[in-house]
Amino acid sequence: MVFGWVKKLKKGLSKSSDKISTGINTIIKGKKIDENVVDEFEELLISSDLGVKFSAEVAKKLKSKKLIDTSTDKIKTLIREMLTEILKPLETKREFFSPLHIILVVGVNGAGKTATVGKIANKFLLEKKKVGVVAADTFRAAAKEQLKIWADRTNSIFFSGKEFSDPAALCFESIKKAQDMGLNLLLIDTAGRLHNKKDLMDELSKILRVIKKLDDSFPHEVALVLDGNIGQNSIQQAQVFKEICNINNIIITKLDGTAKGGVLVPIAQQLSIPISYIGVGEQKEDLLDFNADNFSKALLDIN
Repeated sequence: MVFGWVKKLKKGLSKSSDKISTGINTIIKGKKIDENVVDEFEELLISSDLGVKFSAEVAKKLKSKKLIDTSTDKIKTLIREMLTEILKPLETKREFFSPLHIILVVGVNGAGKTATVGKIANKFLLEKKKVGVVAADTFRAAAKEQLKIWADRTNSIFFSGKEFSDPAALCFESIKKAQDMGLNLLLIDTAGRLHNKKDLMDELSKILRVIKKLDDSFPHEVALVLDGNIGQNSIQQAQVFKEICNINNIIITKLDGTAKGGVLVPIAQQLSIPISYIGVGEQKEDLLDFNADNFSKALLDIN
């Protein structure tokens, strides 16, 4: 089971790891590790979306070690250790502390938010939890239809309202029904229209305010979904959502379709928000628990 998980992770990060591994091999082939070579390393890491700060830290460490002759493996091991040190504190362990655990899922349209809700539902159904999903983006019919498909695919209870109905009222009623039905987990799929930040802010603020009338601990989590394809721009998105609501964890999607997998590092360094899952494919099983050591090994193509 663990082997399959790691294999799926390595396959999902193959575009990112190919870029980094090929780059490292090209840079050090037949060369001594001098300052010029270290500068090339730094440029490679920056172009792989590992961030200016982390790339500079790697370059500084290589220079401080005064390496003259070394191998690709030694370089990769050094980078892996530095990656793990940064990412390890951001691993999450999800536990349910109440009869009904509520996760509010936020993010811009197109980030893979609705599919991610479906994949989280699938993970917990496999753990024999009773799961419900709420189509709280009532202004976009496509979002409701897509979530209904995921609900059917994962045998989740589906909650929805009429088009253009009040999302906060829908969330309130869905939570009450979920409690009556004895559900263990309720995932709320929200709208993500960033072109008008004020409307989004007002809508999410109202949802939070209304559901807290049922219990001040609701929601137990606010999870932000970010598209791995957009690289450094995801940091700006995260900062906007941090202004709107208190984000507990981040989910990075679509890492299988990009060579920008390194973006987790600047996100970690700049935001210090836990990373709960990473998405490495379109199937319902392709949302993986984030593990810093396994991620670092896969990113660098280390067995």
